[in-house]
Amino acid sequence: MIQGIVFDLDDTLYKQQAPFASAINDLFPTFPESKMNALFIRFRYYSDLHYMKSITGEWSLAKMRYERIRLALADFDFVPSKSELETFQAAYDHALKTITLPSEISDSLTFLNQQDVPLGLITNGPVLRQKEKISALQLARWIAPEKMIISDAVGIQKPEPKIFSLMETRLKLAPESLLYIGDSFENDVIGAKAAGWSVWWFNHQNRKIPEGQSAIFEKEIKNFEDLKSLLTNQKSMPH
Repeated sequence: MIQGIVFDLDDTLYKQQAPFASAINDLFPTFPESKMNALFIRFRYYSDLHYMKSITGEWSLAKMRYERIRLALADFDFVPSKSELETFQAAYDHALKTITLPSEISDSLTFLNQQDVPLGLITNGPVLRQKEKISALQLARWIAPEKMIISDAVGIQKPEPKIFSLMETRLKLAPESLLYIGDSFENDVIGAKAAGWSVWWFNHQNRKIPEGQSAIFEKEIKNFEDLKSLLTNQKSMPH
């Protein structure tokens, strides 16, 4: 029976495409709005693909951030100047300071708190950057700081099962009693299942299951409204 619920951060607890689109529109106003969602998905793809290079030191963090937007735009035959690409990260950082929780998420977290459900958060990323997002979203209202794990702070990255095991220790719960909710199939679904957890794939970007993988998750959820409905309905929890 599920006793505790742990969330991913980026594009799970808030809509990451909104600050991304804001930065793109500011810097590259001629980029087609109709292709914004597809561009964002490529941006996330390159971010996940090259993130480990910044961890191992093969690339600097600045180079990884530069390349992920350059490569994503190049997939759409959009080639801005080097200075424009270098400016993108600052514009994106600025936009991220304005992020807010969707009402469906804040309502769900409040409900889970009222039900005394243990909550946690596991996110990949640099400590300062992720802490800024956590602060902007005011997540400490619902999740205790010691139950929030940032990969760079502990030296373990999703999808490594060890980062999920660390959360088990902090929540004092067994893997079979934990549910993880995240948007990345590679990091969230594969990682949590490898650790023996139940998983809901929050696939609101309508991504395809990666080639060679199967539907190993318990549920696939396509929008914030359905996520709230499931989180506030105890009968929907895996047993």
